[in-house]
Amino acid sequence: MKLVKAWEEEGVEIPAPYRRRIKVLFAPDKEGVEEITFSHAILPPEGRTDYHDHDRPELIYVVSGEGICVSEGEEVPIKEDVAMWVPAGEKHQIINTGYEQIKLATVFIPPYLAKDNYDRCREAALKAKEENK
Repeated sequence: MKLVKAWEEEGVEIPAPYRRRIKVLFAPDKEGVEEITFSHAILPPEGRTDYHDHDRPELIYVVSGEGICVSEGEEVPIKEDVAMWVPAGEKHQIINTGYEQIKLATVFIPPYLAKDNYDRCREAALKAKEENK
């Protein structure tokens, strides 16, 4: 068995405009888990992900908080204990509309490397920042 205490993991801070902290807890390059990527993301009030898609499906579970999920242009309210299955190629975004942080758990099968996951999120934030100069 592998055990990770999420609160002890530093993770990676993604800068504005897609401000959030991501902690990949299990992945091929994190704890040697070859089958999945399991991540933890914390979005502060007004935090958001970029509007993006993946080449594989994503399972997203709202652990706490509330906000909206934009999926293919449609906005759906989300809150604690909501699970979302996002098929490969479907554009989506999570936006924290509440006054507290929103905490998400995500799963990718097949897995991404933790490094690739972090890099994609950082690059999207940096690209958006450059475009808004």
